[in-house]
Amino acid sequence: MSARVLVVDDDDQIRRSLSTSLTRAGFVVTTADDGAPAMQMSEANRFELVVVDYNMKTTTGADVVRHYKERFGAQIFCVVLSGQDDEETRTACLVAGADVVMLKPASVQELRRTLSDAVRGLSANA
Repeated sequence: MSARVLVVDDDDQIRRSLSTSLTRAGFVVTTADDGAPAMQMSEANRFELVVVDYNMKTTTGADVVRHYKERFGAQIFCVVLSGQDDEETRTACLVAGADVVMLKPASVQELRRTLSDAVRGLSANA
């Protein structure tokens, strides 16, 4: 079974690009255009991976990460993509529980590699 990943970004082009790339790499991708619908998806969907933009319309990526980590703990791997390269943003993401913080524009190859490694790690700990 392929790993399920939730991609959350309020930029349509980035969301579509990540979805296409990750689908081609074998992931089962669900998308959300903001943090609120992404958090609502945790009720009915089970994801192994979350890739979330830091700055969105109504929430931050840290809010989404915190929500998923509180619900699923170490059973979910969270990556935050941020256009802000500062210590305050990185710290907020890591304190919320992010496993990785990547600077935008992130290399799609690096993101796929990070997610693939995470899936292997999650499987080993299951």
